[in-house]
Amino acid sequence: MPTGIILAGGESTRMPGDKAFMEVAGRRVIDIQIEVMHGLFEEILIVANTDRVGALAVFEGEGVEVVEEAVRGFGPLGGILSGLAASRSDEVFIVACDLPFINREGVTFVMESLKGFQVAVPCTPDGLEPLHAAYHWSCRPFIEEQLDSGDLKVTRFFDRVSVNEIPWEELGRFDPTGRMLFNINSPADMRTAADACASERGRAPRR
Repeated sequence: MPTGIILAGGESTRMPGDKAFMEVAGRRVIDIQIEVMHGLFEEILIVANTDRVGALAVFEGEGVEVVEEAVRGFGPLGGILSGLAASRSDEVFIVACDLPFINREGVTFVMESLKGFQVAVPCTPDGLEPLHAAYHWSCRPFIEEQLDSGDLKVTRFFDRVSVNEIPWEELGRFDPTGRMLFNINSPADMRTAADACASERGRAPRR
């Protein structure tokens, strides 16, 4: 089975507090992600920098482990490389810790789309979504070379590997709300996510 990897090493530049512990409708986003990923993966790894490994240990449990970034200061691309290095599987699913609306069907479809490719990534009208994507271990040397050059753009190495760009029309079949790839980068995004959860529960959102 493949490995599920949650990237929790990013700095909270626009969010108060630690982004890895943010909550939506009373639940921590990482807890939501772990619940979605349980049963789909042999292991679930939470990749974090050295300073945060201890605090994030609260998420560890059956099949879930917090691992330290193998490379630090290289942003999400460094997190992807660290996840590939720590994984016991050849195939991994990568998700950023700020996506509260991922679902099992969507994650499964992305992983199935990796067959025969080195990367499977959703392609939306806004562009590629590399932090809700699947990667094969064979991407590692290309990522390492890119990091050595100082280029941190996650998708830059894509032109050197085989990539399956998943049309949103295909992935969207598993996302009737259209929120699967919504990520929280600001307090306003947090309010939007909370309102969405409240709406789904059939009650007015709290203000």
